[in-house]
Amino acid sequence: MEELLTRYRKLIAEVAAAMAPLEARHRTRLRCAPGCAACCQAISLLAVEAEAVQKAFLALPAATREAIRSRASQPGDHCPFLLADLCAIYPARPLICRTHGLAIGYVDEEREAIEVSACPRNFPDDFPLALEDLLLLDSTNERLAAINRRFCEALGRDAAIRVTMRETIARGGDPD
Repeated sequence: MEELLTRYRKLIAEVAAAMAPLEARHRTRLRCAPGCAACCQAISLLAVEAEAVQKAFLALPAATREAIRSRASQPGDHCPFLLADLCAIYPARPLICRTHGLAIGYVDEEREAIEVSACPRNFPDDFPLALEDLLLLDSTNERLAAINRRFCEALGRDAAIRVTMRETIARGGDPD
């Protein structure tokens, strides 16, 4: 299982390396910074991502874990790991959280076109985006799904079942 978490972390590092030139290219456009939590919503995770998030959660100080649990018990679509508009698990945040802000491209096979998803704070609808402006994630998502399938097979879990951020917190018993 640890080998699969290592593969997951390697994939995350590769995505960070692919993002760096795009972040540099769009540095003046990107409004993402500590305190911007516009994209921080409650999401669901693949099991391998949930495991990494849970490990990060359990490594936090007890008071921080308690604040996160309290936030998780509140209704709404907010991310429970967001404390004072800062991510408490930032180094271990899931792939989708890492890529927010940049313009993301993915293949829509039905339409045979590249679809674009971008933060309107960074890239308004009328901003002209070229292919070289996009972070293309199809192959990354395929690799992530493959790692997750192997992770779930090793644990006897169904790889199609996603885990909410709140469930990740609830499953994490305190190490203290």
